[in-house]
Amino acid sequence: MPHPSERSPINLVGYYQNIEDNFPVVCFTDGSKINSKVGLAFVVFQEHIETEVHQFRIRDECSVFQAELLCIAQAVNWIRTNENLSSNFLICSDSLSSLYALNCFTSPNRLIVKIQSNLNFLQGRGVQVFFSFVRGHIGIYGNERADWHAKEATKLIDFIPMTIPKSFYKSVFKKHVISQWNNLYQISHNAKSTKEFFPSIHGRLKAIHFVPNFRITQFLTGHGNFKAYLKRFNLSRTDLCSCSSGEIQDVNHLILSCSKFTPARCLLISTLKKNNFAWPPSFSTLVQNKTCFSSFCEFIDSIFPHII
Repeated sequence: MPHPSERSPINLVGYYQNIEDNFPVVCFTDGSKINSKVGLAFVVFQEHIETEVHQFRIRDECSVFQAELLCIAQAVNWIRTNENLSSNFLICSDSLSSLYALNCFTSPNRLIVKIQSNLNFLQGRGVQVFFSFVRGHIGIYGNERADWHAKEATKLIDFIPMTIPKSFYKSVFKKHVISQWNNLYQISHNAKSTKEFFPSIHGRLKAIHFVPNFRITQFLTGHGNFKAYLKRFNLSRTDLCSCSSGEIQDVNHLILSCSKFTPARCLLISTLKKNNFAWPPSFSTLVQNKTCFSSFCEFIDSIFPHII
């Protein structure tokens, strides 16, 4: 691996209208992942005329970042083979992460090292390669062409050998762990009340807005300052609510029907209806929808001091 002192930053220039007029040869690169298939392509323009298209496919387990970086590597290889065409080349990419990665002098990534080595070689031969970041899907013709060909490249049969990234194995392992966790959660005879709110682990993980606290946790578990729960431990003489219904005071009763909290409940019902949810709702709606969860928290905070 080259010493960091032998690895130079890339020549990065801002993209502007008609920048291609200043470069006889321009390469647009792109990577794409469609239906779990990964393709990449670069398109060569000489004097604004599309002259060459190069398409490749890599293993399905590879990332779009790998595709983008490999595409730049292929474009640099092409320039090294065709250095006689010009002393100034421009490579345009819509992958800002790839361009930033190429400015890292200590990266052990083989592709990055290879690209940097080839750029140093070309520089020693008097050939300058410039890079420019272009935003995708804003109508830049070269970028649109590279994008289309990259998508088409996912249909190729042959693959370029490519190391599967660690991120793929981490993703597979994470999915496996969550699946096992969910299975254990489903078959467990515990947490019956909690499962009313979160029927699956997947639902809980998706609810990134959900932040538990002392009061919310009592309602989710059914373990709290409720007469139905307190009576189990002889901490209350009765499990019946002090309202006129004669019903057991548990989580269901407090949320859905206790007459003492009708005004507070009306606000919760209003929020649900505004978000196209019927009353009574499934308890999962109260926590998995961000707006409903916020209203549910307000409902709990307003009734909690008056439950007993």
